[in-house]
Amino acid sequence: MTHAVILATPGFYAHDEWQKFDHIRLHGFWDFARAYGAIRPGPEFGYPMRPIGFMQQGIAALWMQSAPLASHLVGIANHALVGLTFVWVLRRAGFSSTSAGTAGALFVLSPLTTMGTGWLAASFDQLYILFLLFAAAAIVRIQHEGMSVRRAAWILLATVTALLAKETAIVAPGVVLLLGYLAWSANPDGFSWRPFGIAFVIVLLPVVAYLLFRASAITASIAGHSTAEYIPELWNAPANAWRFFAFPFRLKLVEMSAAVFRSPWQPMAAAAVHLLLVGAVYWLFGLRFALAYIAGYFIFLLPVLMLPNPGVHCLYGAALAMSLAIAATLERLLVTQHKRVVLLVLAGAAALYAHDLAIQRHLYDIGQCQSRFLASVDTLLAQRQTPGTPGIIVSPEAGAPLRVAIRAVSAREAYTANGRPLVSFGSPDQREGGALDNGAIRVRMTAACTLLM
Repeated sequence: MTHAVILATPGFYAHDEWQKFDHIRLHGFWDFARAYGAIRPGPEFGYPMRPIGFMQQGIAALWMQSAPLASHLVGIANHALVGLTFVWVLRRAGFSSTSAGTAGALFVLSPLTTMGTGWLAASFDQLYILFLLFAAAAIVRIQHEGMSVRRAAWILLATVTALLAKETAIVAPGVVLLLGYLAWSANPDGFSWRPFGIAFVIVLLPVVAYLLFRASAITASIAGHSTAEYIPELWNAPANAWRFFAFPFRLKLVEMSAAVFRSPWQPMAAAAVHLLLVGAVYWLFGLRFALAYIAGYFIFLLPVLMLPNPGVHCLYGAALAMSLAIAATLERLLVTQHKRVVLLVLAGAAALYAHDLAIQRHLYDIGQCQSRFLASVDTLLAQRQTPGTPGIIVSPEAGAPLRVAIRAVSAREAYTANGRPLVSFGSPDQREGGALDNGAIRVRMTAACTLLM
């Protein structure tokens, strides 16, 4: 299987997944559904109003402790469904079975989709893209078949469900315009904007309604009355666009936050390779399609470009444009018998899959570390006999991945008592084990992610 490493991962990426598990275990699934499935504006735009996405995550969380494989399988099944739907949409749009199938395979193997597939809390991106693809399946046929009531209802429903999966689906009107631009670029003489204009209005209505419903939250975020990671700043956009563009070919980079700590030549080299793909599209298909590729790569990133530190999982939708561009380039090169260039493109595709495997291995290592750490924590907490809050203070040894440990228990109800965290963290120089005056014990976290007294 292409994602066997993710499937075999014994743990998970962060506390986000475990928060859902804790809620269901402590309060029951129906209480989880009531809390996470609520439709309300929220205090700021970073507040997740994603009832469809949360319900799927709640179902996946049921097996996190007893059968992690089953929980990971949900993300992989989602990814397979998105890939198959992508192929279906391309076939409906008139692409050959070879191009569509190749694009689908490249999408499934893309490093841009790995984090969204392997991190259960990022499955929102899979779902909103899936529903927008459902809308696209109807839109790509309107040029030839016109807009019927049934097709309009399908587009409207798909857009609404995408918005309830993740707020990033507000880019849907832009997607309609991009599809119209592609149709015009492919056949300028036989093109009519009227059906795409109707589709644009149909998609725009629920987006406007959604934005009006959350207007107070959006205003609060723009005014800075929000958590730091969701306060948009215009000057973040150029740096984020640069990092997102360079990411596919930065073969050892697994998290976007690490991009700022690497040497400057790496993003320049990676961006240059990506520009070669843009150049190939321009050479083989012309300026219109080269511009369409750039627009298609960034359109799903527009809502997050101004955030301080957007994650790699946001690139999930961008993989659609990149996969199609590589597939179409390969097919055209084979037809024109540019065999040496074909080998170059295949080498680039192989490098992308190597990047995908590197991210999968990263997720596996984090999951394994988290699993060992939580097992040690649970054992120590079960042994505590001190009255009151049986706290544990964790100090890292050299090489211990403390960040993984912090993310494993941060803001988790299962590791909180009387409003206080049961697990806290000390500095590396505080490594002596034993009990403290307040009844807590200090333990050492090893490089193997286990705890020692």
